[in-house]
Amino acid sequence: MSVLDLIAHERQARDRGWWSRLERCYTPEATIRTSWFDGTAVEYIEVSKRVFDHTPSTHRLGLPVIDVNGSRAIAEVPVTIEMRGAFRGVETDLVAYLRMLHRAERGADGWRLAASVAIFDHDTMTSAVPGIALTLNPGDLQGTRPSYRMLSLWMTERGYTVPADRHGVDRPTDLTALYDDAYAWAGLPR
Repeated sequence: MSVLDLIAHERQARDRGWWSRLERCYTPEATIRTSWFDGTAVEYIEVSKRVFDHTPSTHRLGLPVIDVNGSRAIAEVPVTIEMRGAFRGVETDLVAYLRMLHRAERGADGWRLAASVAIFDHDTMTSAVPGIALTLNPGDLQGTRPSYRMLSLWMTERGYTVPADRHGVDRPTDLTALYDDAYAWAGLPR
């Protein structure tokens, strides 16, 4: 399986709830950092199983950029996350635009993800039915980051904690350090 195949299979398995296939996409020590999760891949899969039915999402992947150096690779993948559900009694669509920065390692059993970090760009939230108003209160977005403010509001309303320290385009210095570290890990120039 190539790195490209690995990336596609990982998101397909997560979106379909194919947990044993998802497990095979990660190294035993793999870590994942998203808006609502920061921990090991094993923990991520367990939490994903619990939230699968009541917080459904679809991930649409763009064409990744993959750099390989021997048994290590860095892949940057454009991602659009789509969610539909009730928000304060209104059927609502949430769309978050981001990219995933993956570290992949090739072992005896092929390529596996060693780390995945979400980098948020921007998001939108709209009523799913034209003519029905989706109303936000003046303080709803206070303290949220522009790169993932609607996603933060959506997830907070569902009982998740969304920290303000996630990676986003609104903090370019942090992104430089993240990319420098990832490419150094893979022994690749940027």
